[in-house]
Amino acid sequence: MENVRSKLKINSLYVELAGLLLAAVLISGAFFFVLNRAGEKIITHTFTDSDYIEKMSSAYLDSLQKYIRDEQVASNDSAKLTEWVKRQKIVSIQVYKDEILTYDSNYPDAEVEEAGAEGGYYEWEYYYTVQFADGTADVFLYGFFAYQIYTYAMIGELLLAVVLLILIVTLGIRRTVRYIGRLKEECDILGSGDLDYQVTVRGQNELSLLAEGLDNMRRALKESNEKEAELSRAGRRMITEMSHDLRTPLTSLLIYTEILEKKERMDPEQLREYIRKIETKARQIKRLSDNIFEYALITEGAEVELGEPETLMSAFYDLLSELTAHLQERGYTVETELGGDDRLVRVNVEYVNRILDNIVSNIVKYAEKEAPVKIYTVYTEEYACLVFANRVCADPEDRKRTEGSTNIGLHNVEKMMKSMNGSCRAEQTGEVFQVTLRFPWRG
Repeated sequence: MENVRSKLKINSLYVELAGLLLAAVLISGAFFFVLNRAGEKIITHTFTDSDYIEKMSSAYLDSLQKYIRDEQVASNDSAKLTEWVKRQKIVSIQVYKDEILTYDSNYPDAEVEEAGAEGGYYEWEYYYTVQFADGTADVFLYGFFAYQIYTYAMIGELLLAVVLLILIVTLGIRRTVRYIGRLKEECDILGSGDLDYQVTVRGQNELSLLAEGLDNMRRALKESNEKEAELSRAGRRMITEMSHDLRTPLTSLLIYTEILEKKERMDPEQLREYIRKIETKARQIKRLSDNIFEYALITEGAEVELGEPETLMSAFYDLLSELTAHLQERGYTVETELGGDDRLVRVNVEYVNRILDNIVSNIVKYAEKEAPVKIYTVYTEEYACLVFANRVCADPEDRKRTEGSTNIGLHNVEKMMKSMNGSCRAEQTGEVFQVTLRFPWRG
């Protein structure tokens, strides 16, 4: 049981989903990393190996020159220059008048003297000459022209990575979702009454256990329906056969009573003979009705309560003594070989009495009186066995003294033994009929 739980824990849907998500994140992350590196290289190559930056710088400088001309901006008018820089958002400028820094957009609030002290004019930098209101000045313009491209590229790369992650997860759970859909369809099939349809069991997770449970429930329900149908058929068959068996002695009983009613004069011996026959038929009817009642009680399916463990001889010694005395009174010779064993069995005393009553009745109806009735024990590794053997009577007239073709007595014995977790085996070899009761060992 522990191995099953461990296996279930390893292969549970939670673990599978977590593994799928982890794999999707790793793959998507690696994809984003490669895509980002490739994008950076492409963008860098595009901006460094082309005249794009120069074109953009010229365009912004033209915009700056137009702004200066329209607004009459001086080279040290930090307020208006700062206003223009803020509008552009992605550029910064430095203004040099006679190689002295008069404005730096990075420090727009600094005084001209401070800016001039902090600034530096580097001849190797590329400066643009711009006409201000107070004369010409050199302007160094630095634009973050690639910033937007990098931002858009980053957003696109992230979207592609997220799409890849969703695609991986979708493909990963598609098989599970399809399996759930299939189980739903199979549940509909079972719900329609087709219990022969086998539920598909796939994988080793909670869904497979659910499918296995559904299939076990299907088999159990099918077996239950089959048993119920079999019991129904057996009941109808039993009623039909017992009706026939009851009809025979009832007919004879009616005939005998009709004879007695019509005969006005009858000698005492003949009268006693008819009364004996009527009594015999009445007892036969009683026996059949008792068997029917017993059969009904057994087939109710109530749980049988077994007694305390005891040896086979302790459970049967007194009952076998009474059985032997009864058979001897009826003219039978009984031979017993009852061996002892210290191992224990559990029986239901009421069922044991009924079983022995049925066996005695069977012996009286079938057994040949000239041959001994043998009762002996057999012990195996699994069972304690009690065996009854007798020779079947050869006289056809004697064979008619039976319960009929139903053998309901033996059916009842089999059912009672099964209720006690044992079994009954009835067999005939030649002229010898034998009934073996097998009780499992109980410690």
